[in-house]
Amino acid sequence: MNKFDLQSIWSYIDKTPFTQGYVDAGGLKTRYVNAGPKDAPVVVMIHGMGGSWENFTANFSAFAEHFNTYAYDLAGHGYTEKPDTVNDVEAYVKQLKGFIDAFELKKVNLLGLSIGCWTATKFTVRYPELVNKIVGLSAWGRPRGEMTDEMKAAGQAMLQERLKSVDDPSFERVDKVFEGLVANPEDRMKDLLTLRLRHYSQDGMKQSMRNIFAGISPENWEKNALTDDELKSISRPMMLFACVDHPDLFLKNAYEYKELIPGLEWVEVLGASHWPQWEKPELVNAKSIAFFQS
Repeated sequence: MNKFDLQSIWSYIDKTPFTQGYVDAGGLKTRYVNAGPKDAPVVVMIHGMGGSWENFTANFSAFAEHFNTYAYDLAGHGYTEKPDTVNDVEAYVKQLKGFIDAFELKKVNLLGLSIGCWTATKFTVRYPELVNKIVGLSAWGRPRGEMTDEMKAAGQAMLQERLKSVDDPSFERVDKVFEGLVANPEDRMKDLLTLRLRHYSQDGMKQSMRNIFAGISPENWEKNALTDDELKSISRPMMLFACVDHPDLFLKNAYEYKELIPGLEWVEVLGASHWPQWEKPELVNAKSIAFFQS
């Protein structure tokens, strides 16, 4: 038996007491998970586009040793409610505010991946008084017009793969989606892909995925893009993980965050593509926990 035979998302959290449930977050029935000391500082994790809170199963237990740790499914994602409306960053910011209000959290640390990073950063611009510190992974959210033709083509290909995976769900199609998220095939665990297949096979998911993609249409992207002035206004300490040997839109955005956000702490990740929290969890956990504790 080799290491690959023993890999499972459950192996990350099987010794951790946690609560999973649903909460009304700004009028949206939102699935969430919570673990850790109730009197500890709060961390809220925000996953990437098309994902769910399980994006963070390689991180959740490590954080719950030190923090009152929450993660949740974004609007239209996972098992959260899927209203037939456009799911854009503005909607995600509203949901995050509702989530924090629902649990009466006074001040939170935010950890966001991809569109979760975009959401956490936009939320901090809007509500700096509610944020202690931010950790971003695979930064996103800069103006769309700054994309190269190659980046636009790659983005369009990614959207097509996601649509195929919900229009005709199969293990093979979901694995194709994960090729763009997790480079090493051995890290694309069977139960991780099976869970995503279950999410994508739900009634209403075909329309929900189209609503998710409508949220990053050129019009909505530009409306919600993080401007130079917004990034320069970030007043809360921020750490950013950049997958520096995987040149793409997200690395380009990361360098722009680095240039514009005052005092940004920069961490370079080697050997990862889009999910550093999954591909290099020991690095992300250690650096992020130390940053939030400092």
